Amino acid sequence: MKTLKLHQLATLAFALLFGAAVSAAPTPTSPYVTDPQHEYVQDATSEAINTVNMVLCIMNGMNIVDSGMLNVGPYIALIDMNKCDAKGGSSSSSSGSSGASTAVNYMTAVVNATRANDTSPMIGNVWMSMTEEGRKQDIYVRLTATTAPSATLPYGVFRLDFLGKDASNVTQFNGYIDSSTGSLQYYETGPNSSNVSLNMAASTTDAGSGIMTLGVSNWNPTALTYNFNYNTDFFRRSDGTNDQCFDRLKANAKRSVWRYGTYNSNDGSRVDQANPSFQLNGTYAGSSYYGYASYWGMGFQGLDLNTIADANPISGLVVTDQRPGHTDTFSLSKVGGKLTKWTRNATTLAAMDGIPFYFSGDLNGAMTDNPTEVNGWFNWQMQWNNTAQNFTVTGKQVCGSNNCTLTALNTIATVAAATFNNKPISGWSDSFGGSINIPYTTAPHVSGDTVTYFTQSTVIPGSAGAPTALYCLNSCLDATSVGLANGYVAPAAAPNPFSTVTANQWGSATLGNTINYTYGAAGLLHGTTSMIIANAAFFSASPNYQYGLSTGRLFDTDFAPCSGAGASPVCEPSDPATFYSWSTGTGQWNQSMWLTRTNGANSGAVVAFDPPQNIMYTVPAGAAYGTWANKAIQLQFNGFGNLYGIPGYCVSPISNAEVPCGPNTRYVPAFSMPDGATMSLGTTPLIIKALDAEVRLNDLGAGAAQCSAMSLATTLTAPTGGTHDPSSSADAYYIGVKPAVTTAPKVIDGVVQY
Repeated sequence: MKTLKLHQLATLAFALLFGAAVSAAPTPTSPYVTDPQHEYVQDATSEAINTVNMVLCIMNGMNIVDSGMLNVGPYIALIDMNKCDAKGGSSSSSSGSSGASTAVNYMTAVVNATRANDTSPMIGNVWMSMTEEGRKQDIYVRLTATTAPSATLPYGVFRLDFLGKDASNVTQFNGYIDSSTGSLQYYETGPNSSNVSLNMAASTTDAGSGIMTLGVSNWNPTALTYNFNYNTDFFRRSDGTNDQCFDRLKANAKRSVWRYGTYNSNDGSRVDQANPSFQLNGTYAGSSYYGYASYWGMGFQGLDLNTIADANPISGLVVTDQRPGHTDTFSLSKVGGKLTKWTRNATTLAAMDGIPFYFSGDLNGAMTDNPTEVNGWFNWQMQWNNTAQNFTVTGKQVCGSNNCTLTALNTIATVAAATFNNKPISGWSDSFGGSINIPYTTAPHVSGDTVTYFTQSTVIPGSAGAPTALYCLNSCLDATSVGLANGYVAPAAAPNPFSTVTANQWGSATLGNTINYTYGAAGLLHGTTSMIIANAAFFSASPNYQYGLSTGRLFDTDFAPCSGAGASPVCEPSDPATFYSWSTGTGQWNQSMWLTRTNGANSGAVVAFDPPQNIMYTVPAGAAYGTWANKAIQLQFNGFGNLYGIPGYCVSPISNAEVPCGPNTRYVPAFSMPDGATMSLGTTPLIIKALDAEVRLNDLGAGAAQCSAMSLATTLTAPTGGTHDPSSSADAYYIGVKPAVTTAPKVIDGVVQY
């Protein structure tokens, strides 16, 4: 959910209601120039106002006034919830990509905004419906605004009430923002809430003070009270233990971009994939649902596809394209597992100069220096040093059931030149899109040695060219292990989902300790048993597999005898041109879903979606880019607004200082690409600009003189109640029955469609 300066809450609400621009936009010439840019301040207090920020972000996506949707009657708006999610707030991030690919998650809203005349209050009634991990949630919002912000009324006069209910009609969160008392009051409570209370008074639009209380919740184990004071230059905030003083000057702050727009540098038009994702409508069992289809999967708000049995196609589900000017209809097919094909690409060690990668192995005795810190088996962070023509170790990663923590070495260690003679190096590099492999050499590595990395594509069950037989040596599912996982009942210990004979085999196996599969229209089979685990209880009880699981590498040819004296009977190929992996789980990213056209000249054709595409980017020179300056890295392009792959580090949410990754830290990109940066997508010249970014203020330290005159004492009292229920006819703020709207969505992420 978008996080804002605390004093910006009211300003944004009025921008939504009265049409004030959230970010300036020049005269329209091209999307590169006119697409708006959003920037927000990230602070520890921001985490406490997540729900209301989510609601405000959603309202911004409806673009009621600027899109001309005021007084037009009820209409449907779609808003991508991923764009309104808190950016980067991982408490345990480490080596993962700073922008992991996720499917679009559209929330459906029915909006009815009215204003009788220019002197009347504006009233907005909104009925929202969304599904998170199969759980439906309805949100009701009522907005009333009577006076715009001014020098004497920094917040204006307005009130926003919201309430969220689950599928059982049980209230999960309930709250409001109210400026009618002269100060800005925010209160939120409920079992699925941050349980936060805020009261803030502003003397001007750039100065004020306040108090915020944060109760115990699912996200906050300890109650906190924040007192804060801010003026044009500084921001002081204390939780009773940490009294921090921050510089508000943007030039001294750190900036992280979470979303970039991609444009053609010749004409400024938006650049998307050739076969992009798009909006859908699904009709099933007499009800209509809006959704989205992409390479990563598809889903419909309010309809849990996990409750519908796998079928090719699903009977009774009619899908229509919701893009303007499109009239295509489709059937939808589903198999509860997904086969991914990985295809090898090549570069050189020289291209990896100074770029970290992760390697799991035993480095005992491999150090020419610092053997104290570097010994034993760990997941090591390493780099290739092109000048010295050797590898160095910069840190080690330790993973537990809930997180991975990267610890930097006190002294960078140099790997002995002959350490990897006759040994391949298999690892992971964010900057090259995932898995990498450095084939073995008989002599110490040099800059021209080959490095391979893999791009991916999904293989539709039963499609032309799909493999019919697959072979597995490590982390293989089999009929027995899948049966145990599907039969699991809590609270017993969850079983190992992998075949016991393959669970700890790495690269080689004794004869007979491999698994053979067939692959067809029903997906992956071991004998006659489908390799699908659909038991949600198993995944809930298995922290390592809570988001699904994936097999080891699968090959479309059987394993060959190993070479070399004393080797095991069969081995995986050391550097295959292609391999496969099978994933299964209750999330759509672990399942095969595909659309087949049912009308028009292409009736019967499967709809194609492009996988992520790699883009090479050379980081500019300059201190702002740190050790990444002048390095060439691989970015992943998943369509307009989805350009990921910048490496990162962790910061403290208390002080914003860089800290080792671990619990209670935030993972952020190591640098931001500048607006106007250029790169190439195939033959298309690209230019980029930031669409969504956060700013982290510079901490001047506890007790800094700059904040000494800013008192934290306040006469304000945090509100303790006063909520309304916009869904209840007995409440004075009742918004009425949700209107039945059958027309296609009028607004998608703030853009009017027709």
